[in-house]
Amino acid sequence: MATIAELRKARRWTQFELAHEVGVRPESIHKWESGRTVPYDRNIRKLAEVFGIHPDEIEIENDEGKEAA
Repeated sequence: MATIAELRKARRWTQFELAHEVGVRPESIHKWESGRTVPYDRNIRKLAEVFGIHPDEIEIENDEGKEAA
């Protein structure tokens, strides 16, 4: 499993570039990566599609560091 930030950085993408690929605002990517909010299921599926992985392979954490998905 990998976090959104790890997956993004492995591609050498900025938060802006990932936001464009997923179809969300860059602020959403920042909030997801910082654990302030959790992406909706549809966005998790889109992230998985963009990264070419299964949605279960994306580690989603809330602001307390606990897996939220």
